[in-house]
Amino acid sequence: MDNSKKKTSKHKQKAYKKNKYKQKNKNKNKNKNKNKNKKKHSKKEKKITKLSQITQPVEKRIPKCENCHKKQSQFYCTMCQVYYCAKCEEQIHKFSAIKKHKKNLFKAPYNELVKKTNFNICRKHNKELSLYCIYENKLICSECYSNCKKNNHEILALNDFSNEIYENIKMILNKIQNEENQNKETIQKSLENQNKFKEKIKNICKKIENDSDLLIQKIQDSKINHLNLFKKIEIIIDTKIQTILEDTEKKKKKISKKKIKINTAQEFKKDKNHIKLIQGGKEIIKKEKEKEKEDEKKKGKKGEKERKSKKKELDEKEEEFDPEMNYNNRITLKNGNKTAWNPSNDIWYGKICGKKIYYRGKHEIKIKIDQFPNPKNEWNEINLGIIKTENRENFIKKDWYWEGTYFFQTNWDSDKKKLESRKCKIENENWNEENYPEEINLKKNDIFTIFLDMDQKKISFKINEKNLEGWENLPQKVNFFAILRYQKGEEKNQITII
Repeated sequence: MDNSKKKTSKHKQKAYKKNKYKQKNKNKNKNKNKNKNKKKHSKKEKKITKLSQITQPVEKRIPKCENCHKKQSQFYCTMCQVYYCAKCEEQIHKFSAIKKHKKNLFKAPYNELVKKTNFNICRKHNKELSLYCIYENKLICSECYSNCKKNNHEILALNDFSNEIYENIKMILNKIQNEENQNKETIQKSLENQNKFKEKIKNICKKIENDSDLLIQKIQDSKINHLNLFKKIEIIIDTKIQTILEDTEKKKKKISKKKIKINTAQEFKKDKNHIKLIQGGKEIIKKEKEKEKEDEKKKGKKGEKERKSKKKELDEKEEEFDPEMNYNNRITLKNGNKTAWNPSNDIWYGKICGKKIYYRGKHEIKIKIDQFPNPKNEWNEINLGIIKTENRENFIKKDWYWEGTYFFQTNWDSDKKKLESRKCKIENENWNEENYPEEINLKKNDIFTIFLDMDQKKISFKINEKNLEGWENLPQKVNFFAILRYQKGEEKNQITII
C-alpha cells in the first residue's frame, strides 16, 4: 500500500510539473499576443472580447486537455482536479492505484459536474469568487487578489464588472439600432430618388413629344414658305418675259422707220429733182420729230400716272413680315407672313422686319400678342418699333447693330425682379431710353398699336386703349421691325399683324 501511494504521489508530481511548465509557456505566448493586440485594439474592445468569453455558456467554456493541451477535454477527474482527453485519461488512469479515480470521472457535457460543482468557488483556494482580474480575464477570490495586486493587475468588483458589461452591451445595442435607422433612411431616400427619376423620365418623354410636334410644324411651315417663294419666282419670270417682248416690239418699230428713211434716200438719188425732194423730206422729218416729241410727252404723262398709281398701291398694301429680313432664321412665319413666332429654347432673340416702306402720310400698325411667357421668368422680352430703311440689312445681318431704331421695349429687370416697359431710340450709336411712370407691360391677348405720322416725322404707341408717348424727328423712310426673345416657360413669344 505504501509503495502504491508513493507511485501515485510521484506521478502526480510529474504531471503537475509538466502542466506547470506548459502553462508558463502558454502564459508567455498569451502575453506576447496581448502586447501585439494592444496596439491594434483599444481598452474597451479588449474588455468586450474578454467579457464575451466569460458570458459564453458552460459547454463552450469547457477547456482543452490539461495534459496534452491540444485536444478538447472529454473527461474531468475530481480527484486529480484535471481535464483530460480520451487518450490522456487512458494513459494516466492505467495504474491500479489510480483506477479508483474513474468513479469520480465525468463525461462531456458534464451535466452532473455542473449540478454538483459550484462555479462561484475558486478551484485553487476553495473560496468565493468575489472579484474580477482584467489582465488574467477571470474571476478571482480574496487570496488570488493578493497575487494580482503584487503584479499590478487591474481588479474590479463584481458589481462594477457587471455594470461595465451592461453598459457595453447597451452601447452595442444602440449602435445596432442606429445602423438600422440609417439603413431605413437610406432605403427611403433611394425610393424617393427612384420616384424622382421616374418623374424626370416622364418629363423628358413629354419634351420629346412636344419637340417632335414643333419639328413637324416647322417642316409644314417651311413647305408653305417654299411654295410661296416658287410662286413669287414664277411671277417675276412672267413679268421679265413680258418686258422683253415689249422691248422687241419697240425695236422692230424703230427698224421699220429706219428702213423707210433708207428707201426715201435711195429715191432721192434716182430722181433729178432731188433737191425739191430733199426739201420735202426735211419737212417730213420735222413733222415726224414733232410727232415723236408729242408721243414722248404723252408717254411721260402716262408714266407719271403709272408711278402715282404704283405709289398708291404701295401705300394701300397691308403690312406683313419679310421672310428675307429674318435674323439667322430664328423666327418662323405663319398665316401668310402675318404671324411671327420664336420657337427657340435659349435666351437669344430673333429679329425680323416688315415689307412695307413708310415715307409719307399717317399710318397705324396693329399687333396682337398671341403668346407671351410667364412674366416671372427672366429674359422675357418684346421690342416693337421702326428702323431706318438704309440700316435694315445691317440690323438683320449683324448681331449688335441697332442704329436708327425707335421702339417700345418690355423686358425683365433682374434687380427689381419684375417686368418693366420703356420707350427707346438709338441714333449715332447713342442709346436713349425713358421709363414710363406707371407700370405698363405687355401681356397675352393685348393689342399693341404703332402710330406713324411721316409728314411730321413722329411716332407714338398704344396698348389696348392706353396712349403712350413716343419720339420725334424720324428719318425720311422707315420700316416696321419686331424682336422676340425667349428664356423659360412652355409658351413662347408670338405676335400677329392685324
